[in-house]
Amino acid sequence: MQNSYFEPLALQKTYQLYLNLCINLRNFPKRSRYTLGEKIENCLLELIELISLANIQIQQLREPILHKASAKTELLKLLLRLAYDLKFFTDRQYIELENKTLEIGRMIGGWIKFVRTQ
Repeated sequence: MQNSYFEPLALQKTYQLYLNLCINLRNFPKRSRYTLGEKIENCLLELIELISLANIQIQQLREPILHKASAKTELLKLLLRLAYDLKFFTDRQYIELENKTLEIGRMIGGWIKFVRTQ
């Protein structure tokens, strides 16, 4: 990522989470790779899109986009837990993915609070 200086940290972390997730999705059973695996991947791509969009919006329009990003983060956590419960992730993989997702969620929440005070 050469332009990481201009990107919010939440976007950088989400980008890294996507790279990490792609490696883990290869281990999904074929039947679930194109259903749950694809849903998780699309959810994360939409989160990247929302964070990028919030970054370029004027201040007054950021909050609704950030709320959508926060909701997308919650959905991602639920889908990751479902995949873990179906034994598609090891304990270690799940903990790593969950911790990164929680960190991104906290960053988005902090960004929402910051936007509200402006």
